Amino acid sequence: MTVQIGDELNLALTTVGFTEKVSLLTMHLSEIEEEAGNVLDLLTALRAHTYRGDAAAGEEALAELTIALEHLGHHLSEVLPDLQKQLNIEPE
Repeated sequence: MTVQIGDELNLALTTVGFTEKVSLLTMHLSEIEEEAGNVLDLLTALRAHTYRGDAAAGEEALAELTIALEHLGHHLSEVLPDLQKQLNIEPE
Protein backbone atom coordinates (compact mmCIF):
# COMPACT_ATOMS: atom_id res chain seq x y z
CA MET A 1 0.00 0.00 0.00
CA THR A 2 1.42 3.36 -1.04
CA VAL A 3 1.17 6.20 1.47
CA GLN A 4 0.44 9.53 -0.17
CA ILE A 5 2.06 12.78 0.97
CA GLY A 6 -1.36 14.06 2.02
CA ASP A 7 -1.88 11.02 4.24
CA GLU A 8 1.49 11.62 5.88
CA LEU A 9 0.75 15.30 6.44
CA ASN A 10 -2.70 14.49 7.81
CA LEU A 11 -1.13 12.04 10.24
CA ALA A 12 1.52 14.62 11.18
CA LEU A 13 -1.11 17.25 11.98
CA THR A 14 -3.25 14.90 14.04
CA THR A 15 -0.18 13.54 15.83
CA VAL A 16 0.79 17.02 17.04
CA GLY A 17 -2.77 17.55 18.23
CA PHE A 18 -4.45 19.59 15.51
CA THR A 19 -8.22 19.14 15.54
CA GLU A 20 -9.50 22.03 13.42
CA LYS A 21 -9.47 22.15 9.62
CA VAL A 22 -7.05 19.22 9.37
CA SER A 23 -8.16 18.24 5.85
CA LEU A 24 -7.91 21.81 4.58
CA LEU A 25 -4.50 22.33 6.18
CA THR A 26 -3.33 19.02 4.74
CA MET A 27 -4.37 20.08 1.24
CA HIS A 28 -2.60 23.44 1.50
CA LEU A 29 0.56 21.91 2.99
CA SER A 30 0.64 19.32 0.20
CA GLU A 31 0.37 22.09 -2.37
CA ILE A 32 3.09 24.08 -0.59
CA GLU A 33 5.42 21.08 -0.61
CA GLU A 34 4.82 20.47 -4.32
CA GLU A 35 5.15 24.13 -5.27
CA ALA A 36 8.31 24.56 -3.17
CA GLY A 37 9.90 21.77 -5.21
CA ASN A 38 8.84 23.54 -8.41
CA VAL A 39 10.34 26.81 -7.15
CA LEU A 40 13.68 25.15 -6.43
CA ASP A 41 13.70 23.47 -9.86
CA LEU A 42 12.87 26.74 -11.59
CA LEU A 43 15.61 28.61 -9.71
CA THR A 44 18.08 25.96 -10.86
CA ALA A 45 16.81 26.23 -14.44
CA LEU A 46 17.04 30.02 -14.35
CA ARG A 47 20.65 29.91 -13.19
CA ALA A 48 21.56 27.26 -15.75
CA HIS A 49 19.97 29.13 -18.66
CA THR A 50 21.54 32.45 -17.78
CA TYR A 51 24.92 30.85 -17.09
CA ARG A 52 24.83 29.58 -20.68
CA GLY A 53 23.80 33.03 -21.87
CA ASP A 54 20.34 31.92 -23.02
CA ALA A 55 18.33 35.02 -22.18
CA ALA A 56 15.09 33.76 -23.77
CA ALA A 57 15.12 30.52 -21.77
CA GLY A 58 16.10 32.48 -18.67
CA GLU A 59 13.16 34.83 -19.15
CA GLU A 60 10.80 31.88 -19.63
CA ALA A 61 12.10 30.22 -16.46
CA LEU A 62 11.70 33.50 -14.59
CA ALA A 63 8.10 33.86 -15.81
CA GLU A 64 7.34 30.30 -14.67
CA LEU A 65 9.05 31.04 -11.36
CA THR A 66 6.86 34.11 -10.88
CA ILE A 67 3.72 32.02 -11.40
CA ALA A 68 4.98 29.32 -9.04
CA LEU A 69 5.77 31.92 -6.36
CA GLU A 70 2.31 33.42 -6.75
CA HIS A 71 0.76 29.97 -6.31
CA LEU A 72 2.99 29.28 -3.31
CA GLY A 73 2.06 32.65 -1.80
CA HIS A 74 -1.64 31.87 -2.16
CA HIS A 75 -1.32 28.63 -0.22
CA LEU A 76 0.89 30.29 2.41
CA SER A 77 -1.67 33.03 2.98
CA GLU A 78 -4.40 30.42 3.37
CA VAL A 79 -2.55 28.11 5.76
CA LEU A 80 -0.58 30.50 7.99
CA PRO A 81 -3.50 31.96 9.99
CA ASP A 82 -4.79 28.51 10.94
CA LEU A 83 -1.33 27.20 11.79
CA GLN A 84 -0.61 30.26 13.91
CA LYS A 85 -3.95 29.96 15.69
CA GLN A 86 -3.62 26.27 16.49
CA LEU A 87 0.02 26.69 17.57
CA ASN A 88 -0.68 29.87 19.57
CA ILE A 89 1.90 31.82 17.55
CA GLU A 90 1.48 35.55 17.09
CA PRO A 91 1.78 36.67 13.45
CA GLU A 92 4.90 38.68 12.68
